[in-house]
Amino acid sequence: MEEKKIKALTEAKIPCKETGISVKTGICGLCGGFCPVDAYCKDGKVIKIEGNKDLPGSNGRVCVKGAALKQALYHPDRLLYPMKRIGKRGEGKFERISWEEALTTIAEKMNQTKEKYGAKSTMIYVGHPKWFRPQITEFANLYGTPNIGTESSTCAYALMMACQSIFGRGVMMPMPDMRRCKLLVVWGVNPLYSNSVTAGSAFLGAVKRGVKLIVIDPKCTPTSQYANMHLRPIPGTDGALALGMARVMITEGIYNQEYVEKYTSGYEEYKEYVMEFTPEKVEAITGVPKEDMIAAARMMATEAPCPIQLSASPVVHNMNGVQNARAIVMLLALTGSFGVEGGTMPPGPGKAVLKDAFMGVRIPRVHPEEDLSHEEFPAWAKLTENEVQVTHMADYLEGKGEYPVQTLIAFGMNHHMWPRPDRLETALEQVDFFANVDMYMTDTAKYADILLPAQVSLEREQIEILGLDTIFYQGHVVEPAGEAWSDMDIITGLAEKLGFEIGGQEPIHNNEEYLRKSLSPTGLTLEEVKAAPMGAKAKKVMPGRTTEDILKVKTPTGKIEFVSSIIGSCEKEGHEGLPVYHEFREKLPMEEYPLILTTGSRKPQLFHSRTYRLPWLVGLEKCPIVEIHPSDAEKLGMADKEQVILRTPVGSMELELSIDSSCLPGAVNVYHGAGNMDINLLIDDTYLDPISGFPGYKSYCCRLEKKEETHE
Repeated sequence: MEEKKIKALTEAKIPCKETGISVKTGICGLCGGFCPVDAYCKDGKVIKIEGNKDLPGSNGRVCVKGAALKQALYHPDRLLYPMKRIGKRGEGKFERISWEEALTTIAEKMNQTKEKYGAKSTMIYVGHPKWFRPQITEFANLYGTPNIGTESSTCAYALMMACQSIFGRGVMMPMPDMRRCKLLVVWGVNPLYSNSVTAGSAFLGAVKRGVKLIVIDPKCTPTSQYANMHLRPIPGTDGALALGMARVMITEGIYNQEYVEKYTSGYEEYKEYVMEFTPEKVEAITGVPKEDMIAAARMMATEAPCPIQLSASPVVHNMNGVQNARAIVMLLALTGSFGVEGGTMPPGPGKAVLKDAFMGVRIPRVHPEEDLSHEEFPAWAKLTENEVQVTHMADYLEGKGEYPVQTLIAFGMNHHMWPRPDRLETALEQVDFFANVDMYMTDTAKYADILLPAQVSLEREQIEILGLDTIFYQGHVVEPAGEAWSDMDIITGLAEKLGFEIGGQEPIHNNEEYLRKSLSPTGLTLEEVKAAPMGAKAKKVMPGRTTEDILKVKTPTGKIEFVSSIIGSCEKEGHEGLPVYHEFREKLPMEEYPLILTTGSRKPQLFHSRTYRLPWLVGLEKCPIVEIHPSDAEKLGMADKEQVILRTPVGSMELELSIDSSCLPGAVNVYHGAGNMDINLLIDDTYLDPISGFPGYKSYCCRLEKKEETHE
């Protein structure tokens, strides 16, 4: 009887002495939500993940991604030991070596490159995770290379460029005041799918409070179901829509004149330009009925302050991405919605900070004028400052830049995130030396000369700020797999082999020293935080933000800029200070490829490519598919679940058709990141925003063909 009881308890995953199951709290880390989770552990392994309900900001929920975190820990592709390549590049043949041999080999190759070609011929790349980027920038500086790049070259920095060109330094992404706004504009975002536990909860809280909602998205989404008004522009035309809305506000005199006069510059020139965007012209460009556009503009102006919720990349993954985003964000200035209660970037209470934390510090690079993208993307260089634009990494590795890259050191690199990843594969075959840090044997990792195994989030010691001022310490929820190291231990270990220390006046030599140093602004010690399982209150916090503080913007003019001083200074590259709309369809062979291809729309179970390796999540939906509207399917004579050929100017791919009324007629949607297909192979790597270098993932061109009618 006792055995049956214990068996029942075990199967029910109940923590108690009889079952040997314990519960440890940690941070998920699979996406950008950093949600606290409870890990049920038995015999040193995680057997179940649940949402934590006790820590600040927790609500007891976990999304489907978090529920599958255990599969991320124990995936058969986990890298367990340092390894060196013994086969051809790309074959994935390696043998185990020691950490000493691995780090020594990398350091020797880096020094050889430095001595023979100069430090700048070494490129350092950081993908996922992001938490140690300030330290890796310092590492690159001490080594001497300006060529440090990240996945932000195609993820977040174009929107940051747009915001900083208007509001100055310190503004990366406009954060809406969900708790106090009367009207919310959700532009190109689906918060119920994106970081659903955090962003989705905040959105639903606003809806429950009765906030009015305008959704601007070509696709019908779960978020749009709550909308009072849903505008569906043709992908890539968002800038024209925003300029048309600005014209309505100005011509009808309903914009915030006092705010514009007091806090902005360049209004008169901006006003003159937006007059070109009549309702009729905007309707012709965007496909949005002029009556709807006018109504939305009136709502935004009369219900102001009105925040705009944007995401890192949807709007900016276009040929005119930065300018489209600038046109949208300028509506905040026009309506007086920036830096005020109920608007965007509102005043707020004091918060705790960690020293040299990601997103909290900017470390200038050594000799940024010598980086490989400086001449091609001057606005990028002026606004991002702390990294090189690596969209053309294939060219740099092949020696087609100003000088060749001989050595590549990467952390969490995924070459599939770039357009034409096949070109990057060829380049990885040719580079002199490639070392890669990762958690898994990925397609990119197979090209490395040296592989270093990194810890998954629940395996490493880390500190997070929860809420405003609660400092939470996560110990080893489970012991690291094999000989996996924390990324910080890898960086400091490699620095030691190269003969220098990171951390400046307070050098750090390992992850523990990093944690101690990071706590210094909070007034807490590592021992104090470790002794508080539910987190410790910071003894010191940064002062709260006031409207006056926020509106002391850090632009060249000291005011919110309708005409960007920085982007406008890049005249020889053809960049305009105004948020000029350029018609992307004029640059594409639309007659031959009449449908607009959009890639990468988010599903709740997926986050970029990293969750495609988790069986629980991949099994929720069949992939790959291509989605089109029923009217397009009827015109093409195609049926649901039929195998079709998707063709673009650079290639073709066989996919299963999904007829979906949520799609916009004339637009084709394909999800990216699937391991058994890569839609980015069909995106031209020269089809870029000339300001940011971002690829045109959200507005390329294509056509669909019935499989039996295709002739190669």
